Amino acid sequence: MSRCLRIALLILIPVVPIASFGMERTELLPPEAQAYVRITNTTNFWTRLKASPLGQLWADQQFQDFLGNPDAETWQELFFANESTAEDEVFLEQLKMLNGEVILAFDTEHDDPYLVAAISEADFQRSLELDENLADLAHDTFDIVRSTFQDVEIIQHIDHPGEPRETSSWQTFVNNTLVLGYSREWIEQCIVTLKKETVKEPEGNPILNLNIPLAKLIQHSIDSKKSRSQESALLTALGLLDIERLTAQLELKESEMVADNVLSISNLERGLFTILDVQPSELPTVTFIPENISSIEVGRVNLLRFWREIPNVLLAAQPGMKPQFDMLLAMIQQQAGINIELDLLANIGTRYISFAVAENEGQRSVVAVDLKDGAAFKKGLETAMAAPAMQPYVAAGIDIQEFLDHTIYVQKNASETVPNGLAISGDYLLYGAPEGLRQVIRSITSDAAANQSFERSELVKGLRRHVPPRAFAYSAIDWKTNIDVLMGELSKPKNRALIQQQWARSGAALPPPDFSKLPPADHIASFFNTSYQYLEASIDGLHQRIILKY
Repeated sequence: MSRCLRIALLILIPVVPIASFGMERTELLPPEAQAYVRITNTTNFWTRLKASPLGQLWADQQFQDFLGNPDAETWQELFFANESTAEDEVFLEQLKMLNGEVILAFDTEHDDPYLVAAISEADFQRSLELDENLADLAHDTFDIVRSTFQDVEIIQHIDHPGEPRETSSWQTFVNNTLVLGYSREWIEQCIVTLKKETVKEPEGNPILNLNIPLAKLIQHSIDSKKSRSQESALLTALGLLDIERLTAQLELKESEMVADNVLSISNLERGLFTILDVQPSELPTVTFIPENISSIEVGRVNLLRFWREIPNVLLAAQPGMKPQFDMLLAMIQQQAGINIELDLLANIGTRYISFAVAENEGQRSVVAVDLKDGAAFKKGLETAMAAPAMQPYVAAGIDIQEFLDHTIYVQKNASETVPNGLAISGDYLLYGAPEGLRQVIRSITSDAAANQSFERSELVKGLRRHVPPRAFAYSAIDWKTNIDVLMGELSKPKNRALIQQQWARSGAALPPPDFSKLPPADHIASFFNTSYQYLEASIDGLHQRIILKY
């Protein structure tokens, strides 16, 4: 070997394609079955899931007493109501053999499932023996036909043989891999590939993957409608045809659960997506958020751009509605004495921050939206409220309250126990419970405005650690505190009665929960910790990460 050739090979070694180290089993899936669920290692996945807060809560005896301690027969009735017990046992026995990587894919147009899974040769042979036994037990008849391709055995299952509804599926085993599907041609392609390629077994933490080709599903929905062109025009105007796929990954680590979701979108400048402002949003240093918050959220939305997009959507999808929309706006402007776009929306910024504080009677939350010009927005709102034509509506639906030289507009006859209100303070538009609004106004206008106690909050510290600078929306939730609020709601007789009524109507095999054995709030809360999430624009579209701490 020449010296130059040796040097060239040394240079090429680091860039050898990943495939040379083994192929992924997802590469075996046919083009028509790209919607799939994948678990990298089922045994490790269930072990880690049991160790998670949800798994520990489920195994907790107090929680099981609350659920009524459902036994194995109850679960079997829930999941296998239409199958015989003998068939159930065979199916469950075969399911236990899938203890490694498992990929279940679907042909979304024909609802045909495809299975690719790691399995040992001994388990595969035992599964075939169980299939033989199942032929004698099954209520619906099926035949088993064996053949070979390139010296590999293919097993064909013929359901309802000789009948008009006859269907066939095929399965085979190569290279520690089971493949099962409704196309013999695909099975043969898998055999060829698996005989010449090495399978790369997944390593590391167990992961659950989800892949949904949304573009294909949406197009299939359009094709099934009679008014295809109208349906297509509406979805195009809304920007939904710009969505390509949704991919999700759930990784179970020892101390946290991490979910990464990606919505692949080719265009974020049209339709519903115009409401998003994907510019990075810094965590502001504000003075009106207390230290004892139970949740906090920061984000960006562009209400003005979204408002301007509405006529474009109407014109593209329903041209006849555009003149009606314009007439409605003209009528509102005449009655309110303001232009919604120029006097209100043009003065609203894109960033908002919200927080909640848990209290004995529930949760008090406030949303603060940046205002480009607080005085101009305040003038526009007051003009509308004072317009003669608006007085009947204002009197019937709004309670106007004064507090520290600020006006709070509170909903009347609201369905919530505590109605929400609206106020303007400085360069913030505030929305939330009136008591929360008063607290924010008091903080902004008092001499203690320099207080930054919220920086001492563990939620804020966690956000600063976990959120990258490029994120445009993010939040943190203290689940221990929020579980207390949720349990408080469950303790209310009217809510318990509603749950029991809905449960009875559902006809579920599981008995309704026994609220007399509902565990104490602090016991349930002991299983939970904190979660963080953020949203950012990526090359593919939108990426969301959720981190649940144990």
